[in-house]
Amino acid sequence: MTTLPDQPVWELEGDLGLPDPGLLDPGPGALDRRPDRRPDVLVVGGGVTGLATAALCRRAGLGRVEVVERGRLAGGPSGRGGGILAPAPHHRTDPACLVSFGRASLDLWRQLSWEWEGELGLVPLDWLRPLPDGAPPASDLPPGAELLSPEDARDLEPRLGPGSGGLLVRDQARVHPLRLAAALARRAGAVATGVEVTGVERTAAGPPRVHTSRGDLDPGAVVLATGTAPSLPGVPPLPGQGLVKGTLVATAPAPFRLQVGVDGCGGLVFQLPDGRLVFGNTYDPLDTAPGARPEVVAATRADLDAVLRDAAGLPLSHAWSCFRPATADGLPVIDRVEELGDVWLSCGHFRTGFLMAAAGGQALANWIVSGERPAAAAPFAARRYRP
Repeated sequence: MTTLPDQPVWELEGDLGLPDPGLLDPGPGALDRRPDRRPDVLVVGGGVTGLATAALCRRAGLGRVEVVERGRLAGGPSGRGGGILAPAPHHRTDPACLVSFGRASLDLWRQLSWEWEGELGLVPLDWLRPLPDGAPPASDLPPGAELLSPEDARDLEPRLGPGSGGLLVRDQARVHPLRLAAALARRAGAVATGVEVTGVERTAAGPPRVHTSRGDLDPGAVVLATGTAPSLPGVPPLPGQGLVKGTLVATAPAPFRLQVGVDGCGGLVFQLPDGRLVFGNTYDPLDTAPGARPEVVAATRADLDAVLRDAAGLPLSHAWSCFRPATADGLPVIDRVEELGDVWLSCGHFRTGFLMAAAGGQALANWIVSGERPAAAAPFAARRYRP
């Protein structure tokens, strides 16, 4: 097999369609340490969770908001994932609290897309799961799902592999990860990259103090949105954290258009505007090596060909890996760090980082405003991992 670059397809699309590609790496210039310019909210982490939280804090009227990121915005899983906003695939496979939070988050993404005149780039996505082993009971269907006969499934998507029928869920969505990050960055307040946070402490006066490679900051509130819980002086450790590797592939442009996204064993197949198929995000918790391993790429390719028979002749153009932050129970942590006062944590979003970023950011903004934990965030409390 030809060695493919370990770069997501999003990074190899020329100017990415961004009005200003520098939005993803503006440098540390926006960091302002003057006492009269201290941020009301400081967000640590420039992935989709941090950027959405910052944008929603500004939307909630929380004053001066700053984001600091040690690398480039969306430089981790937020720039290497598939950008899927789909709660339906988690029905019956994940806890109900996660699914309902995801549905609320998708609704909020749509509301934000409308408010911000389409800047987020949401793309509608209908989702079809082939059912080779028969249809599930009606009680197990996601809300709004429709069971299709083999004939109806094939009429909807003629390129399906062999199967006895399908489960169709409409009104899901996807995004271009880097365009989403850039759109959120435009609304996130002052954004500084190349700034590493080295510690957090609670001062005698109460507000937190954040130590960075560019000096100390004294914000009114802090949100730690760093993927996994940060290992920083002053921040209580959070057990049960880890990274789960996934692999994605993209093909050369296909001479056909898919009517829907199609689910397979290794992920969801969807199509980019230029015709390329993107597929994957496998589950490899024991693989810590960088890069997409050839045998995993080959297995992912075989699954793609089994799902879509017409994909078999398409060469792969990209294969890349993504390390997703996860917790032991698969649920994120969205909580206040009581030991530090006005410091909050949002981490461990695993396969739902894109989906949950809107509702998670809104919950944190509401919590900072009111001082009260939103009911929807209660299942994601950190106490389940702490004595």
